[in-house]
Amino acid sequence: MFTVPMMSPEVEKLVNAGKLSRADGEKLSNLPVGAFCQHKSWGAGRIAEWDLLGDRVVIDFEGKPGHPMKLGFAAGSLEPLASDHILARRVGDLPALQSMAKERPADLVTLALKSSGKTMSLDALEGLLIPRVIKEADYKAWWSAAKKALKDKRHIVVPAKRTELLVLRDEDVRHGNAMLDDLRNARDLKAKLNALARIQKDLDLFENHASDLIPVFQELDTTVRKSWKLQLKEALNLLLSRDELLDSAKGAKLPEGSLTVEQLLRDARPQLADAVNGLPVALLSRVYKAFPAAFPDRAWVQESLNHLTKTGGRAVAEIAAVLDANDEIDLLADFLKKAVRNRQLSTDLLIWMCKERKGKAEGVFDMDLGNAIISALEDDHIAGGPKRTGRLHDAFAEDIGLVGEMVGDADADELRLFAKRILSSPVFDELTRRSLMGRLIKARPETQELMDDTGNNQAASLVVSWDSMEKRKIELEELVRVKIPQNKKDIQIAREYGDLRENFEYKSARQHQAVLLRMQSTYERELRRARGTDFVGVSTETVGIGTIVDLQDVGTGKTETQTILGAWDGDPDQSILSYLSEMAKALIGKRVGDEAELPTDTHGTRKVKIVSIRPYRTQAEAAPIAG
Repeated sequence: MFTVPMMSPEVEKLVNAGKLSRADGEKLSNLPVGAFCQHKSWGAGRIAEWDLLGDRVVIDFEGKPGHPMKLGFAAGSLEPLASDHILARRVGDLPALQSMAKERPADLVTLALKSSGKTMSLDALEGLLIPRVIKEADYKAWWSAAKKALKDKRHIVVPAKRTELLVLRDEDVRHGNAMLDDLRNARDLKAKLNALARIQKDLDLFENHASDLIPVFQELDTTVRKSWKLQLKEALNLLLSRDELLDSAKGAKLPEGSLTVEQLLRDARPQLADAVNGLPVALLSRVYKAFPAAFPDRAWVQESLNHLTKTGGRAVAEIAAVLDANDEIDLLADFLKKAVRNRQLSTDLLIWMCKERKGKAEGVFDMDLGNAIISALEDDHIAGGPKRTGRLHDAFAEDIGLVGEMVGDADADELRLFAKRILSSPVFDELTRRSLMGRLIKARPETQELMDDTGNNQAASLVVSWDSMEKRKIELEELVRVKIPQNKKDIQIAREYGDLRENFEYKSARQHQAVLLRMQSTYERELRRARGTDFVGVSTETVGIGTIVDLQDVGTGKTETQTILGAWDGDPDQSILSYLSEMAKALIGKRVGDEAELPTDTHGTRKVKIVSIRPYRTQAEAAPIAG
């Protein structure tokens, strides 16, 4: 540090002669020849000459050597610099400073902090070093090396964010105590989070985790209890980060009566979904893993499902993972199906379902989801134009395999409607439409033929007999009430067998679960479209649904009879055709005497002639009347 000399005799004469004030004389005496100084505009320099008779002092500033200043102005505008100040060393011995930067970067940072009152911003550090000590092009690499070197300098706090400060602590203070003081002195929750992050980073500086961390946990507990009602997100973040610290610390335990994450989740339940948004990804998993304990008696399942439509995309994956880990994936599938039908899915959830189509969302990945995505895109397009549709549009249009897999088990009517929606939707430009249609036709070649059909744009109802409809309802009921719950039990039992990665029974049960959930989705979709009939009063002018057709093979002369009934009535052994079968399609619309080309089992065709057309009669109609 510099020392204040006695006022020089020459300066004293000027003061006594009234040419210089005593205050300026005292300041000027602090700036003898060879002393270092700083000017707010011209930067650092060194006193080169006193010219008292000429009323001036000459300073060699960096980049401005030999600069004269009047004595009074110099006294009022120059600040003395200690010889060990980084600016003084930059002026007096720049090569030594440049060497320090290369060989001892941590020492250079320490010098800068000591010269700046023990705290400084990263921008201020750059200002001290660029370009004289370190070239601007080299600074980024130098700072990376300096940070590595500073890991061993525990008395220097390196900020995690650029908006925070570098801090130099006294080396004789226990570092754990210093970090605890930082935590206690932090003025707001954000600052406390930063202080807690530093404790987590330098946990090895605490000699005894079990005892040294107790004040840390107590401070955090007090802070969260006081603040969560007004700052829930930050308070929750603080409590979750505390538990991360607890997991890392050896032998540490929370003080008795400490607030737990589960307690906070329960108390903050009404505003919880909003608070979870914006939490770091690493903490979201902790939040939702705590749900089963926070909301017992299976209330956690519904609470988790409620969050699915309210939280952001990162939370969706974590919620699904917790439901899956607790063997509740069937309830997730049921929730998603209802949400798809009611158009209640967020963009994040729709994107997640697309990404998880071969994973957790496999059981509900179908045409309904495709139509829900297009509806969501159109709603967003109307509400905010193209910018509003961005992420979902990209997820739908840029995933090469998505559309083809989506229409894999769609029937002809669903396929036609989906294709026409793509072609007519305003959310797709011409190039995107062509690309989507190309993928659709590649996956389902019959799409082109269906699009040439001039039928209406609405998917037709499925015509089914009342008996087959009742049978399908019973099958769905058995699926929902018996097979899926039994499969769920099988999964839980198989889980107990051990390591899931090598557990064949578990993998097999999970694969079967996906099959059952897809069957449920298909049955429900078909039943929504089904229209029951008893085939009474059908016309026999042409072959149609509910008619019996006598045929003669044109080549062999053999005769046969085929009955054309509803979508689910097909029974080849009984010569009953579903009207959706290829053979029935070849016959429908033909009159007596017309010929038709029927497909054969060998992928060829055979020609038949329509001999007669009769109405189908149910067993009840055909039975004789008693008495």
